[in-house]
Amino acid sequence: MLQSQVPYLSLTDAELFRMTQQENDTKAYEILYYRYWPKLIDTAYRRLSSRQAAEDLVQDLFVNFYQRRAQIEFTTSIQSYLNQALKYKILNEYRAASTRTAYSNFFLNTVCKNDFANPVEAKELTQKIETVLASLPEKCRQVFLLSRKEKLSNKEIAARLNISVSTVEKHIVKALKILRSSVSDYQAL
Repeated sequence: MLQSQVPYLSLTDAELFRMTQQENDTKAYEILYYRYWPKLIDTAYRRLSSRQAAEDLVQDLFVNFYQRRAQIEFTTSIQSYLNQALKYKILNEYRAASTRTAYSNFFLNTVCKNDFANPVEAKELTQKIETVLASLPEKCRQVFLLSRKEKLSNKEIAARLNISVSTVEKHIVKALKILRSSVSDYQAL
């Protein structure tokens, strides 16, 4: 079937997906993308209250959808599949944000704002943390400070620094590991 002869807009979702899946028809995929993009963005935005986070999440969803097209088998409609996939992506985002917030609160409240009987000890800890942060590799320090001080999400940091989200996560884990081991004398864990 010649692509120029296919009336894409009149095709059903199932037909468009079949063409995408079996014929690698990118035009058919594009129609699905534009058909569902606005609805998914709206849903994600209502849940996340951030246009950028909603767009990033939906973009990831469509990238995964396209990359996995050969393995996907529908038991429901494409719309239901995309809505369900978005639901799980939003839940993962909530989980990640919750973990970041919990650790940030723990770190700030337990380590940084510890009620030391001795103010000299508190000042010493603050200086130690600043020294450790200054000694981190440049990119690692930059990622950590964007995460903890500016409260940016991993996706926002990745976009700002032009690195992958997994690289952002690795930098944060590395920084936290170094900080934890450096201030372990000050905490009772």
